Amino acid sequence: MKTSDTDFSAMREDKFEQSRRRKDRIARKIISAGGYMIIISILAILAFLVYETVPLFRGESVKKHDVSDAPHFTAPTVLAGVDQYQELYYLLDKAGKIRYGYLKNASRLPADSLGLAPDEHIILAAKGNLQKETFSVVTNKNRFLTAEIRLKPVYSGHTRKITAEFNLLDEWKTEDGDAAKIPSVKRLAFSQNDDGLLTYVWVDSAGKVWLRRLDPDFGENTVVAIPLPAGAADISAITIDPDGENLALGTAGGSLLWFDISDAEAIELKDRLQVGGAPITAVAYLIGGGTLIAGTRQGDLFSFFPVRTRGNLFKLTRIHSFLPMRAAITSIFASPRSRLFLAMDGKGAAQLGFSTSGKTELKFTASKFPLIALDIAPKSDGILAVDKRNRVGFWSLRIAHPEATLKTLFGKVWYEGYPGPQFVWQSTGGSDSFEPKLSIVPLIFGTLKGTLYAMLFSIPLAILAAIYVSQFAPQKLARVVKPIVEIMAALPSVVIGMLAGLYFSPLLEKNLMTAFMLLTVSPVVFAVGAFFWWKIARKIQGGPFAGSELLFALLIGILSFFLALWLKTPVENFLFGGNIQSWLHHALGLTYDTRNSIVVGFALGFAVVPIIFTMAEDALSNVPASLKSAALALGASKWQTVRKVVLPAAGAGIFAGVMLGLGRAIGETMIVLMATGNTPLLDWSPFNGFRAMSANIAVEIPEAPVGGTLYHVLFLTALLLFAFTFILNTVSSIVGERLRKKYARF
Repeated sequence: MKTSDTDFSAMREDKFEQSRRRKDRIARKIISAGGYMIIISILAILAFLVYETVPLFRGESVKKHDVSDAPHFTAPTVLAGVDQYQELYYLLDKAGKIRYGYLKNASRLPADSLGLAPDEHIILAAKGNLQKETFSVVTNKNRFLTAEIRLKPVYSGHTRKITAEFNLLDEWKTEDGDAAKIPSVKRLAFSQNDDGLLTYVWVDSAGKVWLRRLDPDFGENTVVAIPLPAGAADISAITIDPDGENLALGTAGGSLLWFDISDAEAIELKDRLQVGGAPITAVAYLIGGGTLIAGTRQGDLFSFFPVRTRGNLFKLTRIHSFLPMRAAITSIFASPRSRLFLAMDGKGAAQLGFSTSGKTELKFTASKFPLIALDIAPKSDGILAVDKRNRVGFWSLRIAHPEATLKTLFGKVWYEGYPGPQFVWQSTGGSDSFEPKLSIVPLIFGTLKGTLYAMLFSIPLAILAAIYVSQFAPQKLARVVKPIVEIMAALPSVVIGMLAGLYFSPLLEKNLMTAFMLLTVSPVVFAVGAFFWWKIARKIQGGPFAGSELLFALLIGILSFFLALWLKTPVENFLFGGNIQSWLHHALGLTYDTRNSIVVGFALGFAVVPIIFTMAEDALSNVPASLKSAALALGASKWQTVRKVVLPAAGAGIFAGVMLGLGRAIGETMIVLMATGNTPLLDWSPFNGFRAMSANIAVEIPEAPVGGTLYHVLFLTALLLFAFTFILNTVSSIVGERLRKKYARF
């Protein structure tokens, strides 16, 4: 049976149809896979940002570890310490013996001794340096002994072992007939600053307060009495700042006395503050010596630091109140690394607080009995404690990012040295005692400020240009202008930022008055020019004069420029005293920075214009010609047609272009980084700079240690940028869809 040509043709068509369907399925799967990969990639980026942000808000924890074999001793412990690796600890007992033990095994090191006499014992002990194991003790013989224990790591291959080195730094005792002789010492404070200067302050049984300052390099030893104000004789707590320049005394009457002891020959009472009615039982300066923590017999905890008043005086001011403790606070210990501090009460309870945020990080019971010795590990990740029964306990801490809370990141915080609570971003400083200031609010504000100035410049220019090119310009001119504007989008942002920062910003600073005159003169000149153009437009419309409006606008612009140059000097002399920048500073309190918001608005707007222009021009050009023809046939002018028919019909596309430009402005990095001073200010003034979130990430990420607080805060900033972009895109889609439905009748 023969197969006809029709059958062969049908078979070929069937095979072709099958092949086409197969290729369609493959193409559909590839395209779908690509779309899914894009969605998965975006979700993966979001998940990674969340993963790196979550550690900022993890809860704090404390875990007790069993000490393998504490060194045997019978005398009560007066001082304790542990090394930075939490391997070796030491205990100083009342008899002057120093014993060493390892936390993780039963091995010990040979003991050391302060060399006390048989009938001599320690009555008081105080540490003097947050970064070193330097301490001073006072014996019942009124001897002051100062020593240092160095807990040093020794490496042998891949093995590390901590060793101890004891060194007696100073021994001093008042002699009979000496003016500084005291019957007994009731309270002691000791400090060793970075230069090795030793400062001692003690209270004797008669209620007198004494200061001794020793400079080991020059052998200078000064002992003076500190004059107390009336009614402050009963001193119940005492502390010195790490630099040995400030002294704080707590009284049984509930008041704080703040002395400047930087000059032993001119001791000055700086302030006296009544905290409450309860006696102050413990005081301690935190790292940096700015913040003072005070505890009372009722268990209340407060933080203080000096605040400058309007009279240029410093007054000790209460900043935070922490959660109260169950019993009288017996001691306060400062962290060697941050504004963390540990408070202990008389019932063995412990409480960790952070002075910057005013937050009580955690509370736990360290012992059923009162503690007699305690130490915070050098990395603030452990606590060593000895209770009244000479039992040793060790706790590991996990408080990774106390500087980052919702309050410190998004709320006003009262930082040391500031007159009040403020939004501040300052992630690094010049010393280890620097207080990080990680408020994201100035960065969000800077991002919005830069975006606002960029959009004020770009939106009118881009949309008006799109209207002209799509509706009024001759086709030949439109075919030239549109590609040129679109090519602007290909300019690298780093080039635009460099030109703005290195060329345009100093040029604007030199010609600021000219720029102001252009802003004033140009609208007037263009309004007058538009009136005359309207009079003559009908006579030259079409023909060889098509597009001549651009030439006319160029002439108007040149005329405006020369008119502004001519008026600049007389107007500046008449209105601004010959210097507009000086007038802005003295009359309005505005400081003109070379790299400011005006420069950023111009440069960033220049980068955004092509995006908005392209989408707006496409939307306007795609409006059906029948709509325009109908409006013109009904007697509407060309401008009326554009305003009432074309613009509403193209509204969705124009809005989408504006939102895309807004997203570009929010996420732009290099232009903002190079064209502004990157100062995180909360000020809408166009004459100063700002710091945007994107630029902040670029600036800070090289200095952020992996896993540190700053590192995670930068990821939180990136997450916020991601959220802003997502919100903008969502709003753009919703509004655009509503506009399309509203004008679907067109």
